[in-house]
Amino acid sequence: MSSTNTTTVPAKASDKKPRLKFIDMARSIAILMMLEGHFTGAALDWKYRDTDYLLFKGWHLLHGLTSPLFFTVTGLIFVYLLIGSRQDVSFWKNVRVRKGGRRVLQLLFWGYFIQLNLWVIAKSIYYGTEFHMDWFYAFHVLQSIAVGLLFVISIYGVYRLLKFGKLHWYYFIAGVIMLIFYSWMKHYIRLDEQLLHDGLATEPSYWPQGAPKFIQNMFYGQFSTFSFVRMSFYTIFGGMIGAIIRQYEHKVREWWFGVVVIVVGLALSIFARDLFSSIDDFTEYIGLTAKGVFELNSTSMSRLGQVIVLLGLLILIDRSFKIKAPLFLKVGQTTFPVYVVHVIILYGGVFGIGLKPDVFNRDLSPYAAVAISATAIAFFVLMVKYIEPLTAIYNRVVYALRLKKRPEQD
Repeated sequence: MSSTNTTTVPAKASDKKPRLKFIDMARSIAILMMLEGHFTGAALDWKYRDTDYLLFKGWHLLHGLTSPLFFTVTGLIFVYLLIGSRQDVSFWKNVRVRKGGRRVLQLLFWGYFIQLNLWVIAKSIYYGTEFHMDWFYAFHVLQSIAVGLLFVISIYGVYRLLKFGKLHWYYFIAGVIMLIFYSWMKHYIRLDEQLLHDGLATEPSYWPQGAPKFIQNMFYGQFSTFSFVRMSFYTIFGGMIGAIIRQYEHKVREWWFGVVVIVVGLALSIFARDLFSSIDDFTEYIGLTAKGVFELNSTSMSRLGQVIVLLGLLILIDRSFKIKAPLFLKVGQTTFPVYVVHVIILYGGVFGIGLKPDVFNRDLSPYAAVAISATAIAFFVLMVKYIEPLTAIYNRVVYALRLKKRPEQD
């Protein structure tokens, strides 16, 4: 490493530093918002889904913040720990790089595994009926996080290779490139949908054209709700924030740091549309893009600004108060098992039998939906409280099936 790199820290300071609680607070808030949003959304009757209702409008806006918050914080915490680890070893021997690689594979495996529907497969085999696997190739949250982490690790690898400049600029440039790609992709999707609407096309023109469905879903396919093109820029910009926080770690607990973060977030949230509109005017004038292409990014950038505002508020809270809520913070440290189990219980992941649609399917009153959501949150908080013995049981079962080494050998 070059001696001019100020984002690194001495090896002795690596992972022994006290954990910044505002990061776990943000992750806890994100996973609890996810649980509330998914269970309420799965139960609430369609007739109550009207933005004319102030409560629903507020709920809808907050629910839309969940994914940006989770993806951003994922990149933030990973890069924060990554450049806090030993920097006097090669890229491939960096413990955080190796852990990150294993996490990418783990996320990809579970992302596709929980999309299995054994019930449908079993019925098809029993009755001898034909079934397709298109839904198995859907690109969803875990897969998108995996690709985002892969980008974050790769960008760090480029930084280590070039040994030039500050790490956060690498993430900033990569995030801008992803935004440009997303602008083009969103414009392509809009034109495709317009052709379908006007009857000029009979089926969507998924991209990359002619590619296997599981590849198309990563970009623009039949099941690409969480396309990495749409979501990875949050993870990449989260990595930029993590690099900045690590570099100015000695300043994070000063009151002005949190205030600056809030101001930057507010500026992005308020002026994103004007910024992209101005860029559009220029690129259209020089003939580079069609009208309104970059403005399609306005909502995503505004969401990122809102996430940054929340992080700034949590930084000030972490600075001003001694947070003594170990269980709440622990929720933020165990988001992966919570997500996997909630998909299995709520949506019938793997087994094909879940609360939605077998128990409720967007057909309940607001009171019932809130009660279900509160019960689910209480259940998962209790699960987190006893996660260690539950993990021990899981390891014993997996070892009994000979799917991994004994836990003590890992």
